[in-house]
Amino acid sequence: MKRDVETGKPGPTPEHTFATRLLACVSYGAVSVSITLFNKAVFSVYKFHFPAAFTTMQIAVSILYMYILRHFKLMEFGRITRASARAVFPLALFWWLYVVSGVTALRYLNVPMYSVFRRSTTFIVVIGEYMMFSKIPSLPTMGSILLMVVGAVVAGATDLTYSLPGYIWVSICAVSTAVYLLLIRMLKDKTGLSQSALMLYNNVLGLPLMLSYMVVATDEVKQVPLFPKLYDATFLAFLLLSASQAFLLNLCIFRCTTVNSPLATTVTGQMKDIITTGLGMFLFGDVVFNMKNLLGVCIGLAGGIVYSLLSYSERTRVVKEDRSKS
Repeated sequence: MKRDVETGKPGPTPEHTFATRLLACVSYGAVSVSITLFNKAVFSVYKFHFPAAFTTMQIAVSILYMYILRHFKLMEFGRITRASARAVFPLALFWWLYVVSGVTALRYLNVPMYSVFRRSTTFIVVIGEYMMFSKIPSLPTMGSILLMVVGAVVAGATDLTYSLPGYIWVSICAVSTAVYLLLIRMLKDKTGLSQSALMLYNNVLGLPLMLSYMVVATDEVKQVPLFPKLYDATFLAFLLLSASQAFLLNLCIFRCTTVNSPLATTVTGQMKDIITTGLGMFLFGDVVFNMKNLLGVCIGLAGGIVYSLLSYSERTRVVKEDRSKS
């Protein structure tokens, strides 16, 4: 239940129309497809192999955009407090981990393999929703989720561009993304902070984490100034556009998760993966086609499609039952 920002007491949860829910899902899916391809292009086309510096720029740009939007009264959030920062820190930590691992995984994996392994996020979200909200999926839904997992296993076992670092990073990304989505829903109700405030805390707390990681765990502080295209106007414009999409993606994830649910966000993620996988097979020239590997990717996609259809059907049924009772 939503809480009042000033009093902290529970307040009424607003009802959202079907059009609002649909727009939230479509916006998240479209931006997610775009940023995946743009981020991959930064690494594959421009050869900018500095994920920590890239992510730091994304966070800094997001904070700048938020304060610009607040200045023009297009976004509302108050001053940062220590108590709220402590409460939101777990969310910021998993968001930082999800961003870093996702960007780093794209450095090692082609887009289809990245997408097929990201689908395991759904399985983790289902487990989390059961543990946190006592939500039990139907048997057909569990069957479709297992189909996605089988697809990932087959694709990984037959990947001719095998990359252990890539698999490790994408696994971390799947787990941290699932925890992040679950925490958004839980902390929004618990803290009473608005969507904008949660986003601000996310970025402000994530920036020192990212800077510390870049300085301590990488050599990017020394290597980035040596990058040959660092002052190329076209590259810088492309980098800024990609970083701007990171802010927009975070906004869309918050919107989709709070207007709908963590599960709805992962369903949307499954659908956008179909587009991302198809485009990724041909855009960057780093996919080595193999029938068994392609079969694994297709199995994962099929599981995602079935899962999305079942989830939509189940949600529609629940809405109709609630309306009939009222």
